[in-house]
Amino acid sequence: MPVRFAIAACALLAFAQHAGASPAFAALVDTYLDRFGHFHPSIAAGNGLHGHDGELEDYSAASIGAELKWLHSVRSQLNALDARALTVDERVDRRILQGVVDGWILDLDTVRTWTRNPMIYAAAVSDGVHDLVTMESAAPEVRMRHILSKLHAVPKLLAAARANVHAPPKVFVERAIAMLGGISELLSHDLPLAFAAVDDAAMRKRLKVEADAAGAQLVAYRHYLEQRVMPTAMGNFAVGVANVEARYRAEELIDLSVGQMLAIGARELSLKQAEFTETAARIDAGRSAPDVWRGVQDDHPARGQLVPAARAVVEELFVFISDHQLVTLPPGHDIVVAPAPAYDLGLASMHSSPPLEPHPIQSFYYVTDAETAWPLERQNAWLRTFNYATLADISAHEVAPGHYVHSLFMRRTPGKIRRIWVGLNPFPQPSSGQDGWAHYAEQMVSDEGFKADNPRYRLAQIAESLTRICRLIAGIKLHSGEWNVEQAAELFEREGHLPAETAAREAIRGTYDPTYGGYFLGKMAAFKLRRDYQAARGKEFNLREFHERVMTNGIAPWWAHRQLLLPGDSGSVVE
Repeated sequence: MPVRFAIAACALLAFAQHAGASPAFAALVDTYLDRFGHFHPSIAAGNGLHGHDGELEDYSAASIGAELKWLHSVRSQLNALDARALTVDERVDRRILQGVVDGWILDLDTVRTWTRNPMIYAAAVSDGVHDLVTMESAAPEVRMRHILSKLHAVPKLLAAARANVHAPPKVFVERAIAMLGGISELLSHDLPLAFAAVDDAAMRKRLKVEADAAGAQLVAYRHYLEQRVMPTAMGNFAVGVANVEARYRAEELIDLSVGQMLAIGARELSLKQAEFTETAARIDAGRSAPDVWRGVQDDHPARGQLVPAARAVVEELFVFISDHQLVTLPPGHDIVVAPAPAYDLGLASMHSSPPLEPHPIQSFYYVTDAETAWPLERQNAWLRTFNYATLADISAHEVAPGHYVHSLFMRRTPGKIRRIWVGLNPFPQPSSGQDGWAHYAEQMVSDEGFKADNPRYRLAQIAESLTRICRLIAGIKLHSGEWNVEQAAELFEREGHLPAETAAREAIRGTYDPTYGGYFLGKMAAFKLRRDYQAARGKEFNLREFHERVMTNGIAPWWAHRQLLLPGDSGSVVE
């Protein structure tokens, strides 16, 4: 049975608009979000914007052209706004939105992912359907009708994929083929399972017919990729250093050269490796650090005990952040820790109620146990990933005080721009403010003493840090053309202490997510802001107040947090 953690039953009150807010800016934002939802309904739905739930992405060349024209128009409107007529929050939101628009223009017009990566066409189906299955934003019958409408548009989507994608990188085709296999399982097995309790048998039957038809189309497209595209898939995944820098500059408002970012990564990698070695010696000075880490990974819940272990550590984290006055949880705190349903399997996933959802929905933290049908060796490998120490770190990142707690405070965030989650890979998706906060949260609770009597927990947190630093380095090296996937995987194995299979997955992700170093840069920016804010506040500094102000300011590049906490700041975001 799921376990629910609740502090208060009352709902959060909507945050009142600040006096002096600009109706023109608010209208521009509303129009932008609605139009964006038209072009990207799956991303919109995941953010609680449901005006286009029944639509499927249109990636035809004509639609892409229309979106680009619209984006340039939005940029012009933002540029024309008189900043003096805006509140401080609106000026920050305007700058963030300018960067997001720049990121989309870069992706659609310069990088042209829609011509290079068949994964985006598969993701439109999987993410669009998955959100409607997992997020109970409307009655099941309503969500089923939306899914029916989406499935009906699959042939048009795949026709665009065939017309648009030419000479893609082989690694993108391989990933798309794997994704399409997963979508077949989603449509044939998970979808009917998710709506099995719906009384309307005719609707369930109609859903099956449409899912079977769409599934056949997707199988045919997978065969097309295997037989027609893969043999000539010789494209280069690298986007070049100029475009990597442009993405960080636009989406994250981090204006650093790749050389500067690599220098920061190398410095922090050296420091964290030294800490990794020192911490391992505290556990067992007679063994090498990697060997000690393997021993930590071997200490994991038995199969069938993973969910209870996750519940226990989540409860510990809530108590810890409260007792240590790191966060005062808002009313409306309500999360269920449960086994992942069959249609949402994965390692661990936080499904927070989107802050823009008109009526908050139930938030779930799902963890997936090993399957009894798996060979014992595979079960053990899976559970080693959920060793007790890493499970605590994952839960701090995903739940408390990471993503879930962040989402609670975001219901109070002014306006709408900073209440938007990241988008979908490989599209522009500012991550330094979202995953950077969650990565900061992992280290922060460890710094403040969570499980301080057991260095295994600190070792796990350092291991997670090493992986995130390696992401920054790998993303740059891959997209400069300096490294291939195998060389990037070697970095994750050697410096991140990851097993070969996991290291390969991390390296492959870097081919289509060149700015996944945002996790690490965001954490660094959070700690820098904290130091600078503490220096500015002096004796009045309060760590809890800092955390709550940051979270209430929403998901934003750290430049924006600096403007809101240090008015007039001109300091560097990361150093």
